Amino acid sequence: MIGLITGAGRGLGYELAKKGLELGCEIIGTCRKRNGALQELKAEFGDKLQLLFMDVTQEEQVKKAAEELSAAKGQIDFLIHCAGVLFESKYDTGDPVSEMDISLFRKTLDVNVTGEAVVLKYFIPFLYASQTPCIISITSEAGNLNGGGYHYLAYSVSKYAQNMLTQKVKNYLEEIRPENHFRIYMIHPGRMDTLMGAENAQITAAESAEGIYRILMEGTEPMAVPFLNYKGEPMPY
Repeated sequence: MIGLITGAGRGLGYELAKKGLELGCEIIGTCRKRNGALQELKAEFGDKLQLLFMDVTQEEQVKKAAEELSAAKGQIDFLIHCAGVLFESKYDTGDPVSEMDISLFRKTLDVNVTGEAVVLKYFIPFLYASQTPCIISITSEAGNLNGGGYHYLAYSVSKYAQNMLTQKVKNYLEEIRPENHFRIYMIHPGRMDTLMGAENAQITAAESAEGIYRILMEGTEPMAVPFLNYKGEPMPY
């Protein structure tokens, strides 16, 4: 299998790239700039790992990366959207509404939602060429309409919007392009001990990556709304 993983430079994205390589997949890892850890993976796995450098919020960079990939490969079998940001903290003491940083609100939506849309636009043709295409959107338990969550206002809004984007893409592919047989999931990866998730950490990113590949490899059947956690259990939405 050939997979493309965005945000592969650190945290869960890195662990997903590493685990995929260990499982025998060919991995295309994307990140914004050269990264020592990815270069070490490249040295270990050689041509099994291809690196593309792009910022998911910069459409021309994403387009150029897709063109670069097309020169080497005609298809990918899975796409994992892992690039994401979280600027807020549960330890913030201010009023999350009246003291909202609008620039960070916009940046959060740009990376977590628009970035995914841009990547889909330019890389879905590679998935159309696969016999077993799969899209996995790394989202969050924050992407639902339950109580609480106001400490992470921008992040929660972005994850709900990310889920909506993923669901509508799923609806289109099922109704208009059923011959492609896409599997699509939105996955809450757990509260991981990463730079982004450390203040709520319960598991390692490696444990989450293992669970996500289990869903991918075992062909977990998606539901009408395929919002799952990394264990494959349904999430409320």
